[in-house]
Amino acid sequence: MDLLWALPLALLALWLVAEAVTRAVLEFPLRVDFYGSVSRDAVRSWQALHGVKVAAGPGWLHLGWIADPEREAYRIERRTGEVWQNVGRTRYGSCLVRGAGDAFRVWARPKAGGGDERLIGEASAEAAPGGAAPPPLQRPEIAGGWRPLFRPSRHGRYVNDHDVYRDSAGRWRLIGITSRTDGDFGAERYFGVGVSETFPPDVEMREEAPVADFGELAWAPEVVEPNAAGEGYALFWSPHRLSRMDSADGIHWGNPRVVMSAPFHRFFRDPAVVEVADGQWLLYATARGRYFSRIDTYQSFDLERWQYIGAALDSSWGSERNSPFASMESPVVLNRAGRYYLSFTYNNGSCFWPGLLLLLHVWPGRESYEETLVVHADNPYRFGTYRGRDRTPNLVARLRTHAPAYIHDPESDAWFITTAGWPWAATLTAGEVAVAPLRWAPIA
Repeated sequence: MDLLWALPLALLALWLVAEAVTRAVLEFPLRVDFYGSVSRDAVRSWQALHGVKVAAGPGWLHLGWIADPEREAYRIERRTGEVWQNVGRTRYGSCLVRGAGDAFRVWARPKAGGGDERLIGEASAEAAPGGAAPPPLQRPEIAGGWRPLFRPSRHGRYVNDHDVYRDSAGRWRLIGITSRTDGDFGAERYFGVGVSETFPPDVEMREEAPVADFGELAWAPEVVEPNAAGEGYALFWSPHRLSRMDSADGIHWGNPRVVMSAPFHRFFRDPAVVEVADGQWLLYATARGRYFSRIDTYQSFDLERWQYIGAALDSSWGSERNSPFASMESPVVLNRAGRYYLSFTYNNGSCFWPGLLLLLHVWPGRESYEETLVVHADNPYRFGTYRGRDRTPNLVARLRTHAPAYIHDPESDAWFITTAGWPWAATLTAGEVAVAPLRWAPIA
């Protein structure tokens, strides 16, 4: 009997050692720090500048501020009439509040003790009326066949994660990961660019000169178009830190810089930026906790300084994939009539061996490469916990696509979705970005 148990126990021990070693090797060189783009010494000055910012939607509002979690904890009060009441405590510069109130205050308390509370700021705000009818719930559906949209030939051989936007002249632009290999992620150091006058064009987009060729990894470009304040275009990319460039026209880019050298969690990549209120942006990124994959949220009041405020989506027991380098990739957040939809490509397996096969350009179960899940929430800050396809009540869609961009043409009110990926892993494409129509189907 002892010999009968010896082999399974030895194999289990070997497996656990391989998992531990893989995770340690992957994590060791990656820098992390809550403070993100705000240095410890500058926290007080940025707190004084921004105070407390408010974003609101039907039935909720959010208070945001610059935080100092090593030295302070925060208490939130709400005033109803003449009475102030505690409504929450938090470590980070973020508090999601339900219900009505006349005003809100955020107090900082020294963690070391022995000091008085300090007022961070006060804000007068009300949650937008929720009423009897919550924001309508819809399901995104691929509503037609795929057709080629763009594949580089001069500056690359494929496109993986990408973004689609309009430049100042109204032309449509696609910018995406590429290289002159057949899909070597270590060689992805700039972005291929495609251009067309209409979207989708009758023929494929034409290729232009690449962007962000700085001799270092450049993954998952994200373009933020000019806002109401008239600020120009911003281009963000990863991995493991957040870089940025600027443009006045969305064509010519300059002033490259690192705006967050050490994010809060390891395996930070694939940033997606959403403006949630005037002068307030959220950045969603791939991440991982101790074991389970997640999508993290960072907050900014100027698109330059970012701080972690929490997980937009956790995963837990029942989740199918939790890779050592995280499995919830390519997040996108969309606002449809007051309801928010978080889309993410879900792959990479759960153990050390898919990562080893990745180096050999082998993808077990290739159709899993093109699985994208969509969950919903009534606010952009918290999408709950993913516990598997059958145990996640706010899961609204499974789409067969990899690293999609969601494109809305305001002139025609038409929606489109894309798919892309490494030629050796994808099954829907062979290196090109493909496009298909998208519809939003009501859910009772």
